Amino acid sequence: MFNSIKGIVTAKGPDYIRLENSGIEWEIKTTAVSLSKFPGKNHEAKAFVYLHHKEDQMSLFGFSSDDERSLYLDLISVSGVGPKGALKILSGIPAMQFVEFLENEDVTALSSIPGLGKKTAQKIILQLKGKLKIETEKDKESGTEHSELVESITSMGFDRKLVKKAVTQILKDAKVKDLKDEKRDQEVIRQAIIKLSS
Repeated sequence: MFNSIKGIVTAKGPDYIRLENSGIEWEIKTTAVSLSKFPGKNHEAKAFVYLHHKEDQMSLFGFSSDDERSLYLDLISVSGVGPKGALKILSGIPAMQFVEFLENEDVTALSSIPGLGKKTAQKIILQLKGKLKIETEKDKESGTEHSELVESITSMGFDRKLVKKAVTQILKDAKVKDLKDEKRDQEVIRQAIIKLSS
């Protein structure tokens, strides 16, 4: 599946951008935040895309950054949000600010976003807190070089911040450090699961 489309902007509407690439003009639904970041008509732009397919129709959604698309994909995994709902939510707030509210469990701030009520905000917090693929700036700064290990353990349903903390602690153990690459990774995962499940 394609990851992005790069082309010349032929039009911008209230919730879409049109890009021409090799003689094909793509109409891409987007957020107000992304729309403001895309350049004007006749300029080259790149959209990170997601193709939503239903029995009777296909819609192409696009974003100015990979982070915003990543958050969009996490949002549509929450029951009751849907592709159009997620687009409306992300039109009202920059991705990183949304992540901050989510990680701080700020229901009031989240439910003040157009298209997002209190119940849905609570559902999003419950389903996505600590499980987002997107990383906050703070996470990036304190990022670990063992991000693949962190991803593997997080994908099992554990909170990303707790996983990072556990992985860092386990890797301080001299016995674990001395193990060869694959064995070390297996041992870290084993110990992290025990630590995080207790």
